[in-house]
Amino acid sequence: MKFSETLDAVIALAETIRDYWNVELPKRHPDYPWVHPGEDSGPPPPEEKILTDLLLGLPEEDIYKIALVKCVAQGRFATDDLTGHYEELKEMFGEPEEAVTLLANAALADYLTDGLAELKNDRIDVDQLAFLSVNSPV
Repeated sequence: MKFSETLDAVIALAETIRDYWNVELPKRHPDYPWVHPGEDSGPPPPEEKILTDLLLGLPEEDIYKIALVKCVAQGRFATDDLTGHYEELKEMFGEPEEAVTLLANAALADYLTDGLAELKNDRIDVDQLAFLSVNSPV
């Protein structure tokens, strides 16, 4: 599967999760968007587990590339040195399982959509992103 197709699947699931919480949280929290201690947000949508399982099933490089796109959207990294930023974020995000925990949330859809737009604006094809770790055999 091309990386852009992976991103499309991740975005679709994250959008479903975001839409679910946008409906459920106002129903469960009288002062929403404020959530007070002890208030129950209710059960998560089944798509949260599906998204987590999808991310955990990806090759390690794809997990970190998703994190990279997110970081570009957040303004943490510019697109001028994606290889250097890739290595930096691997250290920042930790093991792939830790990265998945940090990635799998409702805001991911917006971050990935914005990050993809920025990469496209800079004429970077996400399907051509490939990183060889400095620790990987050549």
